[in-house]
Amino acid sequence: MTLTSHLDQRFSEPGASAPAWSEVSALLATAQSYWITTVRTDGSPHVTPLVGIWQRESFAFCTGPTEQKARNLESNKAVAITTGAATWNDGHDVVVEGTAERVTDPAALAHLADAYFQKYGEDWRFTPSEGGFGTGDQFAVVYRVVPSKVLSFTKNPHGQTRYTR
Repeated sequence: MTLTSHLDQRFSEPGASAPAWSEVSALLATAQSYWITTVRTDGSPHVTPLVGIWQRESFAFCTGPTEQKARNLESNKAVAITTGAATWNDGHDVVVEGTAERVTDPAALAHLADAYFQKYGEDWRFTPSEGGFGTGDQFAVVYRVVPSKVLSFTKNPHGQTRYTR
């Protein structure tokens, strides 16, 4: 993915610089937890923590088909994914904005199931099935978010960088 970076001087301290996209992508890949924001049918936000996979320059996650985020995505596919450090003067925070699309391709589901197991271990071993992971009460739908915009917030010095296609 070719992304253009722009360090926003309005929100950056002197000495701040735009991190290389490879640094931002690595942070997204190695994070253990994320937050997802979806939009309810009444327009209000719904925010919840989750685990996920960053690979091939996109974010993948799964959820039960009756969970709030899945219900929200039925009518509005816009999402924001966030991760980083809950500190003010140390760390690096990232926001991924994009559109969630269902993953149903069997090869893609098998690849993602392997990636979950490699990253999170036995507690996150999924069996690919038709249209998602698992079956019955243990069925989960799988989504992939290709970013339309990524925001990077570095600290010490504080800098805000926007990455777009």
